[in-house]
Amino acid sequence: MKQFKTLLIQANSTLDTLIPPNLAIMSAFLKQAGIQVKLFDTTFYKTREKTGDDARVNTLQVKETNFEDLGIKLYETDMYADFMKLVKEYNPNLIGLSAVSLTYPLGINFLKRLREEGNLTPTIVGGIHSTIAPKSVLEEKCVDYICRGEGERSLVELCTALRDNKDTTNIKNIWAKKDEKIFQNPMREPIDINTLPFQDWGIFDKRRIYKPMGGEIRRVGSFELDRGCPYSCSYCSNNFWNKMYKGKNYRQKDVKKFIEEVKHMKEKYDLEYVYLASETFLASKEERFKEFVSLWGEEIKLPFWCQTRPETVTEERIKMLKDLGMHSLGIGLESGSPEVRKILNRKMTNKQIEYAFETCKKLNVRVGVNNIVGIPGETREQIFETIELNRKIGAKNIMTHIFNAYQGTPLYEECVQKGYLSGKQLGGDYRQDYSLNQPNMKKEEVLGLQRTFALYVKMPKKRWPEIKRAEKFDNNGNATFQKLKKEYTKDFLN
Repeated sequence: MKQFKTLLIQANSTLDTLIPPNLAIMSAFLKQAGIQVKLFDTTFYKTREKTGDDARVNTLQVKETNFEDLGIKLYETDMYADFMKLVKEYNPNLIGLSAVSLTYPLGINFLKRLREEGNLTPTIVGGIHSTIAPKSVLEEKCVDYICRGEGERSLVELCTALRDNKDTTNIKNIWAKKDEKIFQNPMREPIDINTLPFQDWGIFDKRRIYKPMGGEIRRVGSFELDRGCPYSCSYCSNNFWNKMYKGKNYRQKDVKKFIEEVKHMKEKYDLEYVYLASETFLASKEERFKEFVSLWGEEIKLPFWCQTRPETVTEERIKMLKDLGMHSLGIGLESGSPEVRKILNRKMTNKQIEYAFETCKKLNVRVGVNNIVGIPGETREQIFETIELNRKIGAKNIMTHIFNAYQGTPLYEECVQKGYLSGKQLGGDYRQDYSLNQPNMKKEEVLGLQRTFALYVKMPKKRWPEIKRAEKFDNNGNATFQKLKKEYTKDFLN
């Protein structure tokens, strides 16, 4: 059998170190089929001025940490030159880019550089962006194939066809560009995630195992407990996946297999902490949930954090998770305004939200609340409804994200129709970018409310006039914010 070599590119935001299960599974799946894999990873290159964690520190969401305390520093070399050097040394048969809308502009530049230097190695782009916008991606002269939807089986088929000089224009999930024609192939059924191999972390830089958690940098692993989401929020890409796979997108992994993988990686990489990669962890049915609790307590015994929705919370389950070692639970509140939640297609009540947080508080569980500001049509008054509900629930950690419209979601289409977006814009970084041009709220006001949101929640209302000054990005506003930030960090970020 002829050797076949793939080079995968992860266009990643600077120092977003948590290893993504999807790419690690893809590598393992390719290797299982006898295909060689290398990775070019942008995590340790400076791709913008502020990292995502910097943005979270600056908006009072997390404690400041410093990777340099562990001797972890960014590369000072040119990443495009380093990429081309690897291409020349490795000489791959196929180069694949995995990208979300946020990182697609960064990633596509590697493929453009490839062609500029006269390298004609076949290229493929996969991930949510190529799934949602396949035609625009294939319009790039540097792209030969795109993958829509899940790529494990399709990428193996493409590699095999290229290796054996067979037709590559008829592979399910793959769109191929050949002789100025585009071949659009149908979708295959979603994969049984229980047939997938354990993640391959060996392709990643060893420093990727470290992630800031609670003000400390720990050895952290992320594991796919399920794939997809049973809900369809109007701003989330799962809305698109659910429609594309016609209700078959949400799949849960067998708990025993999941535990086997975590145990294997825990022992191999000396893990200290685990992120349960599940959009809505408590959506599990009772029998499966109890099996997880039993096996985790017997086999893993590591602290973990996970996310869920308010309406999935019960006192019994939260108590079981606390006793199991759950370190933190993230709950999506998103908006305190029932009217805005209708826009988001989040069908929970304030009463359900309050119950979820009251339950966690009663059981002394560390809980973080996720909020969104700058939602289409949202007013300043409605953001203050969210602030008031946050004050009422008393969550320890306040996470405030900026609304970004991602292609393929209902809210993206609405934003384009109303003229809030041009229709060519890609979603930005929800930690620091705002791209809507809407009449209700301008960019500076949204960003100002994001950085002061936690101050409004935690500090007495008599301080609100001072906090309002800190919303402004002028000299007075910045000085006021820095003063309040220092006070907030001392009193609340512990």
